[in-house]
Amino acid sequence: MTQSEQLTAWLNSAYSMEKSLIQVLENHAQDAQDHPEVRARVEQHLEETRHHAELVAQCLERLDEKPSATKALVGNVTGMFQGASTGMYHDEIVKNFLSDYAAEQFEIACYRSLVAAAEELGQPEIARTCEDILAEEQAMAQWLAEHIPEVTRMMLQQEARA
Repeated sequence: MTQSEQLTAWLNSAYSMEKSLIQVLENHAQDAQDHPEVRARVEQHLEETRHHAELVAQCLERLDEKPSATKALVGNVTGMFQGASTGMYHDEIVKNFLSDYAAEQFEIACYRSLVAAAEELGQPEIARTCEDILAEEQAMAQWLAEHIPEVTRMMLQQEARA
């Protein structure tokens, strides 16, 4: 595999990752219907995630490639299962926060790697696009980290009242 093919493969993986997270975030926004601030932030990140998928597709187009339909399909199926996996628990909002925080950390690592690869291969536009996405992923991770204690306490208080 050439270096350019490797970058294409990594971008396809990022595209699939973003597409799978759309379904997850849609479910998590629904789960947060009784928590307006949480729902609003998840919905904001859902829109960012949709935009990230579009941006990654544009990066692939810069390389004269298209997003892998197979990877996108697998990502969508995976997203449906991930999104449904916390729905059966009474503490789903806490579990959603924890899984979303973990997902954000993985995305941050992926985009850092993509920035380095794009820079190394003389693709400054792709590097800038990935840096922009990275900044939004970092902002969401920071928001989640700041709100994990609050959401945990809120869940415990709900349990105490039940």
